Amino acid sequence: MISILLDAVGGALLLLGLALLTISIIGVLRQPDTYGQLHAQGLATGPGVIAILASSVATEDAAIITFAVLAIAFVALTSPVSSHAIARVAHRRDSRDVDESDGESDSGSDGKGEA
Repeated sequence: MISILLDAVGGALLLLGLALLTISIIGVLRQPDTYGQLHAQGLATGPGVIAILASSVATEDAAIITFAVLAIAFVALTSPVSSHAIARVAHRRDSRDVDESDGESDSGSDGKGEA
């Protein structure tokens, strides 16, 4: 009886994780900027991967469950750090592009505009 319940829970978690990963991949491909892609990627690395790893409970094997728990802990610790690093680089790149474009518009112009 418990085996059937674990199989059902494991299958449901697997389907949920695969659905979240599919939605996030579509989001990454459709978003035009880095921040939107990063938001969609967070859905994959957070709940998507964790749900797939949690579905390993259905195996009832202690070694596989232990590996899944360690992998969930690793993903939970490293995903926010990597997302922050990517967002920080994107922000620096965007602010550098703004500074360069401001420098180009000011050079060679007297501020009155030419007609």
